[in-house]
Amino acid sequence: MFRGLLKVRSLSIMLVFALLLGCVSSGESKGKTNKSKANSMGESKGGNMQIIRSAQFAGSWYPSNPSELKNMLNNFFDAASVNPIEGRIQIIISPHAGYIFSGPVAAYGFKALKMNKEMYKGNTVILIGFAHRSPPWYGLSVWEKGEWRTPLGSVEVDSVLARKVMSYNPDILNFKREIFDREHSLELEIPFLQFALDNDFKLLPISFAQQGMAVVETLINALVTSDINWDRTIIVLSTDMSHYHSYEEAMKIDKKTLDYVLKNDIEGLEKWMMSGNDAFCGWGPVITGMAVSESLGWDKPILLRYANSGDTSPESKSRGVVGYCSVVFVRNGNYKMSSKSDGDEYSLTHDQKKYLLKLARKTIEEYIINGRKYEPPKPTEPKLIEDTPVFVTLHRKGMLRGCIGQMIAQEPLYLAVRNMAISAATRDPRFSPVPSKQLNEVDIEISVLSPMIKVNSYEDVVPNKHGIYIKRGYRTGVFLPQVWEHFNNRDGFLSELCSQKAMLERDCYKKSETEIYVFTVLEFDEKQYGLK
Repeated sequence: MFRGLLKVRSLSIMLVFALLLGCVSSGESKGKTNKSKANSMGESKGGNMQIIRSAQFAGSWYPSNPSELKNMLNNFFDAASVNPIEGRIQIIISPHAGYIFSGPVAAYGFKALKMNKEMYKGNTVILIGFAHRSPPWYGLSVWEKGEWRTPLGSVEVDSVLARKVMSYNPDILNFKREIFDREHSLELEIPFLQFALDNDFKLLPISFAQQGMAVVETLINALVTSDINWDRTIIVLSTDMSHYHSYEEAMKIDKKTLDYVLKNDIEGLEKWMMSGNDAFCGWGPVITGMAVSESLGWDKPILLRYANSGDTSPESKSRGVVGYCSVVFVRNGNYKMSSKSDGDEYSLTHDQKKYLLKLARKTIEEYIINGRKYEPPKPTEPKLIEDTPVFVTLHRKGMLRGCIGQMIAQEPLYLAVRNMAISAATRDPRFSPVPSKQLNEVDIEISVLSPMIKVNSYEDVVPNKHGIYIKRGYRTGVFLPQVWEHFNNRDGFLSELCSQKAMLERDCYKKSETEIYVFTVLEFDEKQYGLK
């Protein structure tokens, strides 16, 4: 089922991705790495009975003195303002530069673990990084056994899980120790984990030797098919963001990159990188994590913190800055798709619909005219503060002018309407942003989605009633019920959905590996309620 999760698109894509491998090597550290391979690698005890990797970057990229390191981490954690997260954190995206640069950002994701550490202590952390100095081997190195050491102590490698993952494709997933030699992308995450979880966890280090779509696909498939107990496992993805742009340009690039991540839009992120933007130096780990999240239903990405080296170390602005983010992907039962129908369709009162339409209008006007994001008072009615998926559609003179939405509930309904209204007016890639002079000509329509129900067969789809969401691997597509007006039959509707939206074969809906979900939509617009 998962063999086709990702495909190599073309040689040109691979060449573009190759350009992105030039990530920071040592420009952000305070010193140089240790040169003694025997000391830095921690040579094996008793031949091959135990494999030890000792810290190579302690004393340069972060303190080697345990007390000094704990004090630094404690300061980072104290300064990180993190709200409690409902649900289970399954993935963290975290930066890996020298601690004085990226540490204040990295602390956010790991503080979220620490705040509920009893849930995560004793877990296995799958730590995914990449080799900045690309070796000739094209594969994934999995540290198969032994331990990793930092100034805060030793962490045992989960050898059982290592064997499971490696067994998926031993030719690609193999232990090559040299991939981890003089490489910081994994090591710098470990002291944060040790501090957050009282050093009570196991580790599975995995590193891309070279990042490419074929090996990304292999790792995704290995993770989703290896019978991993995700109630006792989390993933940490090690990457920085854009490199050595001006402060303003870095902010612009990184904001767009994060928009794709927070929508879990893998296709969009790939196209963004193909256009030549250095979105992530560790794009292989990020695409892997996003696809695993999509496949396993962890559809709640949350940005905890973004900053760049110009924020954390202002003197770096003069030589260009490096971007950092802390993002978590959360698994929460409230966001899972249901496999049973309760027979209820979503409903709102007349006043609730008018409130949402007025909110969308005020939000768009405030954003376009004054450049400000409107902060509405929190409603008191439960329906308006429930996490609910929604689309906002704009029409001008009877023609589509923008449409953006969420298929999975990510935030309270009133905030979702506000945010999707801004996106529909300014971020739909098919249109330029709505200018202020056209605001009075724009009509606003809101579509609130019911919970999605998985059906056994495409024959369960009811024409002119159901919206459809299809999913195979990481490819997805959706048509709202309004799209039925353009089709005479179910096969035509589903064929177009497969080919146009999911970019799959036209009859994908007939194949067992394709998942089909149905939903209904509560649709209302300004004209219906006398607001236009």
